[in-house]
Order: sequence, then C-alpha cells, then structure tokens
Amino acid sequence: MPQTAFSLGFSVLLFKTFFDQLPRELFEAARIDGITYTGCFFRFTLPLSTPILGTDAVFVFVTSWNNNLLPLIMLNSSEQFPWTLGMMKYHGEFIVEWNRILAFVNLTLAPAVIFFLAAQCYIVAGLTGGAVKKG
Repeated sequence: MPQTAFSLGFSVLLFKTFFDQLPRELFEAARIDGITYTGCFFRFTLPLSTPILGTDAVFVFVTSWNNNLLPLIMLNSSEQFPWTLGMMKYHGEFIVEWNRILAFVNLTLAPAVIFFLAAQCYIVAGLTGGAVKKG
C-alpha cells in the first residue's frame, strides 16, 4: 500500500496529461449518438488509454521493485525483507561477498527488464501516437 501511495502522484500527472490530449469531439459525438458515460469509458477511453496504462505500469513496477529504503524502514526482521534487500546479508562487517552480491543484482534486475520489454510496445505507441496527423 505505501508503494502505491508513493507512485500515485506521478500516475495522476501522467494520466491527466494523456487524457487532456484525447479529442473531445469523439466523446461529444458518442454522447449525441446516445452512448452513456460508462459506454464511452469502455468503448473509447479504455482502448485509447492502453499506451498510458502500459507506460504507467512499467514506471510503477520498476519503481516499487527497486525501492530499498521503504522496506528497510517498515520491516523489522531480515526474514521479511523483499528480494531486492536480500543481498544485504552478503555484506558483512569484515568481508563482502561480491560474487554473490553481483549474482543477486543480476537476478533482481531480470524481472524489471522482462516487464519493460513486454510493455515496450505500449510505451512506443504512447510516444508516437500523436506524432503523425492523419488526414
């Protein structure tokens, strides 16, 4: 829940900017044709917002996956630490096991990179969606 709260401000700004760029004429025409607000949402707004949903999902997931400070403050024991904080047990007072730490870093980065690659088509579509005017 705290991770969601910290990401909410950025998500609201991202969505507001995106929804301000949607054509109002499309929704006005739908209202004239008798489509309800709920119908407008499911027929127009939701399909048009897949690029921003993918972009926001990537930002929120990567931010919360890589967050170290909040779990370190909120959790009391090392048994409750998430995967990203697990590498701290390989950094001792007198010795640092760099081989294990670097292996842990690679395994920690893998889900974020895979999620980014899976959602990359939505990010590219969101960036290039308004670049060419059809007409």
